[in-house]
Amino acid sequence: MPNSALSVHRPLGADPAQEDEEAALGTLLRQLVLAVGPLNVLQAGCPHESLAVQLAAALNENGRGRVMCCDADTARSQREAAAIERAGLTGYGQVRSGSPERVLPSVPGPVDLLLLGGVPESHLPLLRLLEPRMLPGAVVLAYGVRRFATRCAEFLAHLRLPGSGYVSLPLPFGAGLEMAVRAS
Repeated sequence: MPNSALSVHRPLGADPAQEDEEAALGTLLRQLVLAVGPLNVLQAGCPHESLAVQLAAALNENGRGRVMCCDADTARSQREAAAIERAGLTGYGQVRSGSPERVLPSVPGPVDLLLLGGVPESHLPLLRLLEPRMLPGAVVLAYGVRRFATRCAEFLAHLRLPGSGYVSLPLPFGAGLEMAVRAS
């Protein structure tokens, strides 16, 4: 499905820098899905409305997999779910409203790709809940780590610590994006 088919309605006066950031992040996610071929993608929080749609579209391109997006903000999760439905991708994506720490651990199967875009203080507790289900090669992306550096410090230390089981790298995306791959 071409990216133009996944456009999200933007209000007048939308920030072009944010749109560019969202487009770049969407492209990165699509590349990761196409390259890695994940079957079980979990997204905590909806940092940009179209990300779950873009993940579902990339899974559709692969012909397999599912993204489960969870956001504590009911209105945001409803907008994300409606966007997936409008794109005709409900077979590849689902959105639930509620605490990601309560909802995502109940999703069955191993975690192949984890996108953390919610409250920065929740990144580390959620990662620790899901780590037992993450196989080597699983990818973790955490959004907003530069903007909320102090609030993400413990999480980043966990990923970057030698011997942590991750190979981690900060990427230059707007608010900051940390990408880590589970090594063991």
